[in-house]
Amino acid sequence: MNKLLVVSIIAIGLNAVASDVEKTVQQKNGWATYQSEIDRKVGAVNQKCASKIRASYDKSTYPSFDPIQDRTQAACQAAVGTLENLCVSDAGKQAVQKIKTSSCQFSTSGTGVALKEGTLIIRIDPKNSSITGKKAGSYSWKSALEEVL
Repeated sequence: MNKLLVVSIIAIGLNAVASDVEKTVQQKNGWATYQSEIDRKVGAVNQKCASKIRASYDKSTYPSFDPIQDRTQAACQAAVGTLENLCVSDAGKQAVQKIKTSSCQFSTSGTGVALKEGTLIIRIDPKNSSITGKKAGSYSWKSALEEVL
């Protein structure tokens, strides 16, 4: 009985957090702009790479959202846009074509990318913008993407 209560409280708390990032008109307009701009980037990737990627922001990962203060959008767009550069080779094009979706996520554990079951996960940590990969040192979006694809 206590476990059910705890699970219910956690679920209510998660819904409250998610709704806090899309509560005001300013926030809703901010997300709409973010989506429109990432759609434009992924459209260019799909055209060059003959891929069918869909991109979005995982709002549930954002503890708060102020479109005027947020700095994750540019980094996410840069990561998605870099996919286009990988399609200059057949190997790069084939790798990009395996991606079904791209999810931009707010992170507090570093900036980087991962591939999981056809989803490219782009983690953006506003306090740690150095892109990390599997090995020590800093990466570019291109080198990080090449490492996971």
